[in-house]
Amino acid sequence: MPAQRKPLAPVSPTPGRAARPTVQDRIVDLVIGTDLGPGDPLPAEPELMRALGVSRNSVREALKGLQALGIVDIRHGYGTYVGTAALRSMAPGLLFHSRLAVRRSNPQALRDIVEMRALMESGLIRRAAVELGPEDIARLHTELDALEADGDSGRAGHDRRFHELLYEPLGNALALQLIALFWDVYRTTEADMAKPRTDHAQVVRQHRQVLAALESHDPDAAAARIAEHFADVTARIDLWAGRSGTGQG
Repeated sequence: MPAQRKPLAPVSPTPGRAARPTVQDRIVDLVIGTDLGPGDPLPAEPELMRALGVSRNSVREALKGLQALGIVDIRHGYGTYVGTAALRSMAPGLLFHSRLAVRRSNPQALRDIVEMRALMESGLIRRAAVELGPEDIARLHTELDALEADGDSGRAGHDRRFHELLYEPLGNALALQLIALFWDVYRTTEADMAKPRTDHAQVVRQHRQVLAALESHDPDAAAARIAEHFADVTARIDLWAGRSGTGQG
């Protein structure tokens, strides 16, 4: 038989917290204090009620709020688990404001997303030029060949995967989540605008230049190539903005 879970002790507020802690705050303290990790199950509602000294409704409302923040994951019929997507809660608001800006012919929201990705990737690509090994480079070649072969129809998937493969070996999970967040928001917002068509051959060529710099283990060249790639994306946004009658954010 599986070992019985030790009953939870009453949860004390975190020292130094100025305001009176909410039930949400105390559940967060409980998760951290009991050393639960992403994907681990939370104690059942009756245990939380006893440990926190609150009603079932208070626990349920707190868990719903934490789910909206991406801190817990409620799986109906199975239980509640520690959340695994640290930045998931940022996506809806960022996507809403980006789409709203584009609908109002304001390109600045898209420029901001591209700039943030460029800033992150320009630093990460320098590490990649030093740290990526032969197997990592081989995977990038395979993905780039697929990008070239599949044409426009498969570009989004292969392009995204290529950028993931650039940085996965570096082990920075937060950077990967941020890149994925900005990618998803940009691609969804892009559908709302009549942005000039991206030339597929040019996209492939830019990525091959990035890969060549990585193979040469040249951080400066890799950073320059990735900067050129994002400058081209920004130029297409600016061209769209001109056609829409505004170039100001």
